[in-house]
Amino acid sequence: MRIAVLGGGVIGLSVAWRLADSGHRVELYDDDPGQGASHAGAGMLAPAGESWFGEDDLTRLGIAGLRQWPDFADRLEAASGVDVGLRREGSLLVGVDDADAATLDQVHDLLGRHGIEAERLTQRELRRIEPAATPGLRRSILLRGDLSVHNRRVVRALLTAADRAGVVVHRTRADLTDGGVAIRPTGDRAGATEPAAPRPADPRLNARPADVVVVAAGAELGAVGGLPDAVASAVRPVKGQILRLRTDPGLIEHTVRGLVRGDPAYVVPRADGELVVGATSEEQGHDVRVTADGVYELLRRGIALVPGLREAELVEAIARARPGTPDNVPLIGPIGDGVVVAAGHYRAGFLLAPITADAIAAYVDGRPAPEAVGCCDPDRFGFAPSRLMSGAANQPAGRKTGKAREAP
Repeated sequence: MRIAVLGGGVIGLSVAWRLADSGHRVELYDDDPGQGASHAGAGMLAPAGESWFGEDDLTRLGIAGLRQWPDFADRLEAASGVDVGLRREGSLLVGVDDADAATLDQVHDLLGRHGIEAERLTQRELRRIEPAATPGLRRSILLRGDLSVHNRRVVRALLTAADRAGVVVHRTRADLTDGGVAIRPTGDRAGATEPAAPRPADPRLNARPADVVVVAAGAELGAVGGLPDAVASAVRPVKGQILRLRTDPGLIEHTVRGLVRGDPAYVVPRADGELVVGATSEEQGHDVRVTADGVYELLRRGIALVPGLREAELVEAIARARPGTPDNVPLIGPIGDGVVVAAGHYRAGFLLAPITADAIAAYVDGRPAPEAVGCCDPDRFGFAPSRLMSGAANQPAGRKTGKAREAP
């Protein structure tokens, strides 16, 4: 089938590669592929670290996504020739004070209910496996099953693999039209600090027919013309500031994430000595300016977890908008004749990329999607399918029903 993918982040690229590798003719539309939230991410593959009370569906989805990553990484490296930097050392959940420890004790019990291996460590044990961690931490939990990847290498690998599989990349944006997409006029995009607003392209100009359109526009979902309001408004931009530092390789071996007197933080190591410190979560719309307070807070929290960061070189401070939803669960599934959505992955874009690509391929081919994706049904936001543009030749099948939940 002729398939158009709108959006070139880790989700859109994974979907495009998966569909092209299955024999479909795929065209991807993004004016700057791989340079949105995927460019800024830390690459943590850690459903345990994201688990929270009242989010059982999301935790189960994350666990299912994590299981797919080793095979996905092998296939992606073979298809692209790019090492994606998969690390298997696991991660540490740590708390600085007694209140942090009490919260992590509750998280430990929650993880146990999901069957996630979480091992409490004594201070002596922590010093043995991660001597660079701050002495005297009140709680330390080892999560052996967590993985991480180098986010920018993954994006580069996906671009290469997609190209080799025949994906045609158009460096422009597009909107839904009757029976396909239409390229948006050049330069028609929201400013960095302005909220995105849909401006549907003239369907008589630059029309591109497609049997199926996959909308994977991330935080820019609201700017895609032709979507029903309830779907477009279900994803909001959540600003995240993040730092990259550099030191001698081996300062830390595990991802260290936790609470610093109630404030969340993480430090993710790379094999080459890069350290990723993040990340803020700010309801600032599409404002992606790096602020002095953001940099200060990230450094303060990161140093509280790993004091050796004081001597590291500050290489980059960056901010991007991540796509959040009201219940923190993505939108994955059909929303009308020949239109499928894959958006709203928030902090879990890399973790959920393989399972999202498999789900979209199943919907396109009329097969049942992975069971864990059932909670992601866009129907839970009550959109009106009759408002969608129609006319595509094929309708994806296999949709499952999800249930709305309130954000914590």
